[in-house]
Amino acid sequence: MKRREFIKSAAAYSGIMILPSVLSARIKGANERMRAAIIGCAGQGKESIRSLMNSKYADIVALCDVEKNYMNRSYKGDANKVFRDFLTPLPFYQDYRIMLDKMDKQIDGVCVCTPDHTHYPISAWAISKGKHVFCEKPLARTIWETRELNRLSAEAGVYTQMGNQVHTNDAWRTIREWCDAGIIGEVEDIYAWTDRNWGFDALPTPTPVPASLDYNLWLNVAQPQPFSKSFVPFSWRGLRNFGTGSAGDMGCHFLDNPYSAIDMFFKNKYGKNGIIKLHWYDGLRRPKEIKGVDKAFLDDPKNKNCIFIVGSKHTMTFAYVGHGVKLTDRDAQIDLMKNNKIPPKKIPRNKYPFNPQADWADAIVHGRMPESNFQYAAPFTELILLSMIACVNPHVELEYDASTMSFPNYPSANKFTASMYAYRSEFLPKSV
Repeated sequence: MKRREFIKSAAAYSGIMILPSVLSARIKGANERMRAAIIGCAGQGKESIRSLMNSKYADIVALCDVEKNYMNRSYKGDANKVFRDFLTPLPFYQDYRIMLDKMDKQIDGVCVCTPDHTHYPISAWAISKGKHVFCEKPLARTIWETRELNRLSAEAGVYTQMGNQVHTNDAWRTIREWCDAGIIGEVEDIYAWTDRNWGFDALPTPTPVPASLDYNLWLNVAQPQPFSKSFVPFSWRGLRNFGTGSAGDMGCHFLDNPYSAIDMFFKNKYGKNGIIKLHWYDGLRRPKEIKGVDKAFLDDPKNKNCIFIVGSKHTMTFAYVGHGVKLTDRDAQIDLMKNNKIPPKKIPRNKYPFNPQADWADAIVHGRMPESNFQYAAPFTELILLSMIACVNPHVELEYDASTMSFPNYPSANKFTASMYAYRSEFLPKSV
């Protein structure tokens, strides 16, 4: 796919925090533990297992993966013995629908750690059963799906969390404090680039389906297509039927910090003349110049994953994983420190840095909404997915109307806000 900058768009719709109303039956109580099921335990689910194994507020009670030999795939060797010993006795299912039916009364919440195209159907199914949901990033594959998960979770009053480790870290809080203190001035541009380069020009060559994999369950709501080991179990990110490309993979990390810090893009009180321009690059593409950044830095191939916020006074940078906020002007940074001009930490810090699963379990037990809940994550993911729509409509300046999820100046792009295929209904709850 060709990539381009997209800089003209209305702001993604604002998420409204809707706190649960009646949750007494599902809040465990400060001295109890929530019971979690891991869906997708052979892949990214390993991080949820690692976190909840060590949480004082959670017990893992069930596992689910379409690959029945998940243990051999992800938990080999001496280093994983502690996982094998812990996981082997737990009930295992290949189908999340059967697991949530048979173990309904034994499960309080689920971790959805599966490919992007299954985030919406699995989360919707769990919500329909009254379960709290932790869902990996990006929240969903399409803008329509993000809004539906926002609506369903708010109506059900369940505690939700998108698995975006960056949001639990300090960077966005520090950026907000520095911007409020006027250190970088008015925000002019945000530049971000990654070395991820997801995308196939054509479907991969079909290969035999492994005997241990239920490929029909892997496809989930997606329409049948030939299996290929080129996109299962991992490189599905580059196929639009299943993934959301480089932006969906990394954008939720890179852009959470500026998005959270300056309250949405693109029409913005922090912006120069009320506008902030966002420039996203992937596949090692990057800008030729950035105000306040050394040209040698931009030309250095080692700088593969970077982000900068350009202000009218100074340019700021930080690690995309959510720490190390600093000015690119080293002398100016030293001056701030020497003269005690670093703003105080006014925004409360998360007590589970880089561990959103632990934050989610704590929230369920203590009856509070986690920071990266679906009411926050849905509009943020919408911003990320807009970049995907820009990628498949190159060399066009798209004007986005968030109220109708459409592009008035380019109607042929409207179809990309929803799924390009009809969902297989057997993988969706009847209430949807």
